[in-house]
Amino acid sequence: MKYFVKKILQAIVTLFLVSLVVFIAVRSSGDPTTSILPGEATQEEREELTRQLGLDQPLIKQYYSYMKDILTGDFGISFSSKRPVIDMIQEKFPFTLKLAVSSVLLAFAISIILGSISALKCYSVVDRIIMDIAVFFQSTPIFFVAILAVEYLCVKLKILPVSGYGTISNMILPVGLLSMSIAADITVLLRNNMIAAMNTEFIKFSRLKGLKEYKTVLKHALRNSISSVLSLSSFIFAHLLAGSIIIESIFAWPGIGTLSYTAVLKRDFPLVQGIVLIMAGCMILLSFVTDFIAAVIDPRLRKEN
Repeated sequence: MKYFVKKILQAIVTLFLVSLVVFIAVRSSGDPTTSILPGEATQEEREELTRQLGLDQPLIKQYYSYMKDILTGDFGISFSSKRPVIDMIQEKFPFTLKLAVSSVLLAFAISIILGSISALKCYSVVDRIIMDIAVFFQSTPIFFVAILAVEYLCVKLKILPVSGYGTISNMILPVGLLSMSIAADITVLLRNNMIAAMNTEFIKFSRLKGLKEYKTVLKHALRNSISSVLSLSSFIFAHLLAGSIIIESIFAWPGIGTLSYTAVLKRDFPLVQGIVLIMAGCMILLSFVTDFIAAVIDPRLRKEN
């Protein structure tokens, strides 16, 4: 019980720090009235809007009011659309969730296949090719790969649509690129862990008993290595979130990524704060659930912490 209470307290402190950092960061980005009012607006109009938005108050008072509202479930009103922030996020979240779930499922399928093959054929030409591809997607910015894909597949060859939402063809590039970006990390991790697992005494004993190599890999090495991917689920989610913002912006996907990009450009403080805080909450919750499952499976983790 003490282990789980400690995790909950850590989650609360982390959310508090996230809220404080994003609150200060957005207010350091500039004056939001320049994005809301037309260029010919007078200084008096800007000062009046600043007062209406509550930005004329001391930062401590603004933060206190903001946290008091957050604790009651009120994420504020968007500066640009004049709509409740929580409504805007709820409206866009299903689109991002669809993109995220599709990308993660495809990434896991790719990683398990390529990671297993790479481990089975370790230090061979096949292994080297798979690792080179994984390193390419690890080291190359996703926006660069996306731009190349749009240039050749969409503009020149006209195989796929450049942007949009609603059909399978609209999903191929966003899901494919995002899944490859995630799969690169998982493939390398799985491959290395499976090679290490196959050198253990238990695996060697299984081979001596005459168990076929592919059964040894799939039944023992893969199953023991997949838990390490679970422990990195929060990292994968963070990678997915960062990648989805870029991918959604490039392919005009109507999700949280596009919404957050627009909010930053317009200096929409409440919307940026709401998106960051909710996404951070999702990441912390995922990490907590993962730690909980791992602690239930392996009680030694509770004693270590």
